[in-house]
Amino acid sequence: MAVVESGPVTPGQGTDSGVDTYFGLCTYPGRDLRHRIDLKVYPRDIYAFGLIAWTGNDVLNRRLRLLAESKGFRLDDTGLFPATLGSGGKRGSKGSASLKFGTEKEVEFLGFPWLEPNQRNL
Repeated sequence: MAVVESGPVTPGQGTDSGVDTYFGLCTYPGRDLRHRIDLKVYPRDIYAFGLIAWTGNDVLNRRLRLLAESKGFRLDDTGLFPATLGSGGKRGSKGSASLKFGTEKEVEFLGFPWLEPNQRNL
């Protein structure tokens, strides 16, 4: 595999989450097709959220986000935040303070059973 184009992205992608992101494109020898590679480096205090977000498929991620929302939180790869209400009672933005989890197993706090990474493709 050879990297053909790459470049760093501003840390946190315009947020103050502290996530460093690096995007790249690669090709395999003898093939013209390019593949995008995303590398993300998470600070220790939000690493568990990044691990949950990137080791499950979209069905699992959607299910966890909806479960968090039903309990008054917003979940993404940078944390679990108290939700704020938008205008007209619609879902608003995430609050400013995230809960801190030491391990990804603590997602059981939401009432969702712990799944090993190889079980996360629902």
